[in-house]
Amino acid sequence: MRITSITPMKNEAPFLLEWVAYHRMIGVNDMLVFSNDCTDGTNLMLERLDEMGVLRHYPNPSMYLDRDKHHLQVIKYINTSERLPRSDWVVSFDVDEFICVNTGKGHLEDLFNAVPDANMVVMNQHNFGCSGVVGFEDRLLTEQFQYAWDKEKPYHPRLNRRGTKTLTHRAAQAKSWHNHSPVFHADKLDKVHCVNGSGKRLTDQDFTKDIKSLLEGSFGFDLVQLNHYALRAVETYLLKVHRGNANHADAKDAMAYWRRYDHNDLHDTNISRMVPDIATARDELLKDAELRSLHEGAVDVARRRIATLKKQPDMQDLLRRIERYRARNQEAASA
Repeated sequence: MRITSITPMKNEAPFLLEWVAYHRMIGVNDMLVFSNDCTDGTNLMLERLDEMGVLRHYPNPSMYLDRDKHHLQVIKYINTSERLPRSDWVVSFDVDEFICVNTGKGHLEDLFNAVPDANMVVMNQHNFGCSGVVGFEDRLLTEQFQYAWDKEKPYHPRLNRRGTKTLTHRAAQAKSWHNHSPVFHADKLDKVHCVNGSGKRLTDQDFTKDIKSLLEGSFGFDLVQLNHYALRAVETYLLKVHRGNANHADAKDAMAYWRRYDHNDLHDTNISRMVPDIATARDELLKDAELRSLHEGAVDVARRRIATLKKQPDMQDLLRRIERYRARNQEAASA
């Protein structure tokens, strides 16, 4: 069974190996990664992993087309390939997202066995806040960050919704793949047997469009959740802001993004049972001398870059605003 993943990537080198090791461990065996504009060694690490046969690394077509919206360029390119229709399952997701299977031993095979009649599983993002972590450390994200959004509480002003990414089997006969889900021919929708993350059949969605989110009553997390480490640590967030947004180059309000995601209402340890095995799998990759050197170099680059960013007035202002925001939330929680 071939499970193919599609991921655009830029400047994620310190976190790359955990993400790769984990998803290979749970069953993703055909990882396609497209990099652009890397300045922290991410591209070099991906090249080495490609040489080792761990994944396939490509330059993002956005680079030679000289265009932004890097996710969109990857999707346009990959849809010209015959590879996806020949894979058993396909998923498009990002390096800050971890597929957390909550059934069986935590592998994708356990998920598929739990929903044997489904050929499309819509996974909902389970957004993690900073979990009170301030400093950047070379430690597993899945170990450091354990506080997330409540799975039922509304966090959006008008609609209680959760973002999505989708695992899709070739039997569903997708027309084309997009960032969140495939789209399907209107006259072939009878082929689609879709469930949410709790295994509930979804029949009220428009499968001719990219399903970007599910509303309350449709989203679920019982069988699978997509852990989304959108912020990571406070200091690490500076790296994200410095890197910029892959799809919206003019998205500059970093504080608004922080306020959107830094909710630490639920102590969620669903992925914790996998942490020892993740550490072992990452250590196995680090046995390669070149990869270890590249990883250590990336960690050093991250530390030096954070130190430089913390001296910049705009970043100092952002850190002060984040500190005030976190202090107010802590006061409210203890009241």
